[in-house]
Amino acid sequence: MHDHSLRDQIVAEVHARPFHKLSGPLALCHQAILYEGVAEEAVNRSVRQLASLKSLPLPQNSEGFFFTRNDRWALRFEPHGEFYSLTLYALATTEPPAFTDEEREQLPGAYLCGVEVICQPDVGTDPEPLLEQHFNDHQVSGSSVMGAAGQVFTDFRERSDSRMSRVLVLQQPKMIDYRCGRLLQRICEIDTYRHMALLGLPLSNEVMPEVTALDQALAETVASIAEARREPAELIHQLMQQAARVEDLSARSANRLAASEAYFALMYSRIEELREERLEGIQTIEQFMDRRLDPARRTCKATGERIERLSKRIARSTDLVRSQVDLSIEGQNKDLLEGLNKRARRQIRMQAKLESFTVIVVTYYAFDLIDRTLRNILGDTELERQLSLGLSLLVPLLAVGLFWYLRRLLKGYDEE
Repeated sequence: MHDHSLRDQIVAEVHARPFHKLSGPLALCHQAILYEGVAEEAVNRSVRQLASLKSLPLPQNSEGFFFTRNDRWALRFEPHGEFYSLTLYALATTEPPAFTDEEREQLPGAYLCGVEVICQPDVGTDPEPLLEQHFNDHQVSGSSVMGAAGQVFTDFRERSDSRMSRVLVLQQPKMIDYRCGRLLQRICEIDTYRHMALLGLPLSNEVMPEVTALDQALAETVASIAEARREPAELIHQLMQQAARVEDLSARSANRLAASEAYFALMYSRIEELREERLEGIQTIEQFMDRRLDPARRTCKATGERIERLSKRIARSTDLVRSQVDLSIEGQNKDLLEGLNKRARRQIRMQAKLESFTVIVVTYYAFDLIDRTLRNILGDTELERQLSLGLSLLVPLLAVGLFWYLRRLLKGYDEE
């Protein structure tokens, strides 16, 4: 027995992106950056250079996920399929950290979203002054999370100075460090997956008019099939053009819409893991997401389903045209067979009319053959003349016999 070639990779996957021991007071900024054609090797190299600029210990691995920290900073790098995320922690302070302009220029890719999280111990005072300090007079969503181990507040608005939204976490004394690390990571993931999921909405709004136009065009084509107003070849050509347009729409949107649905599912999964409990007078994060993002999710999902249904409808319409062509071919074959049968019957009738001439000819040759035989054998004698006379009298019987024989011979062909 030997180890499977992928065993180590599969075993390590369970611990590939662990949570970390964190505790307030601390602040972090989390950013999600799309690759947009940048190689992962370049991203790994740039992020590790950034860690060096922050005087952070370099990770042992040369690529992939890492978490490193010192007494002042911590940096978490997490690569994904189409984006990577960077989380910079400022320890023992509630002042949100930020990447400098030089550091931002060093990082490759396209910035998508970011969130500032401020985590501080709950001293049991009224949170209203803190909410006003961080969110001004904006509508705030929040809840008690993880079995009342903490409270989370946010207004989901992007701040003009940092271009990030802000989340305030009030940590209760009973929240242990690992739970705090899980909570902060889930908050960052909720923000990232929310924006990644919404990438499908502009594309959905773009292709929806094309889907509607194709839907109407296909309805007109189906009506033409039902009313048989146009030739099947023309209908097949039109359906092929519509199928090509649907395939183009599917190629442009299928992956993005499927990814959006997956990101929406991940976002709601992370919200569920918060185990929210409602605070009086404040809507929960789940309620906010349901109200604001559910229409976008349904739009993306409906667009993908409409494109898929349109493709199936075109396939059914093509089958209808094919059935119409098959029926037309069967009708043509039926007419051809009926024509062949008519010609065969005419030939048989002609043959029946010619049977009388055939009997006469055969009778003549039979009579002549017998007469010549008698003449050669008997010579010019009285017996030969008498037998020739008798043979002449038997000609009608010979003709009737030959006619009966021919009718019997051709009887089977007449029936067929």
